[in-house]
Amino acid sequence: MEEREKLEKMDLLRNRFKISYARAREVLEQNGWDAVAAAIQLEEEEAPKGFFTEEIKVSGKDLVETLKRILHEGNVNRVIVRDPKGLEILNLPVSGAVVFALVLPVLTALSAAVILALDYTVVVERSH
Repeated sequence: MEEREKLEKMDLLRNRFKISYARAREVLEQNGWDAVAAAIQLEEEEAPKGFFTEEIKVSGKDLVETLKRILHEGNVNRVIVRDPKGLEILNLPVSGAVVFALVLPVLTALSAAVILALDYTVVVERSH
């Protein structure tokens, strides 16, 4: 493999995972310069321990109530809402979710028509 190709793979990992050249090279070497395998290794290292996620499919009319229920249940670390195409429209850590709960009535009033028309996936990251 040419040095240029190696550098491109290192740049790819550096930009995606915010790591140094040394760390990118180390992980790529461990994975035989397979960028996909290296990325998977870095993702697994990055994943928080002691956490799990659950996905909830919810219609637009139930979205706000579902978010309220999740926030009141506790042990929530992050809440992610994805639209039907899988695009994240909301990604909040717990502190942001608390703020979100405070502005929920305003959001409901502003976006009711759009929200009701779609189905969503709510991803909840919880601690064990």
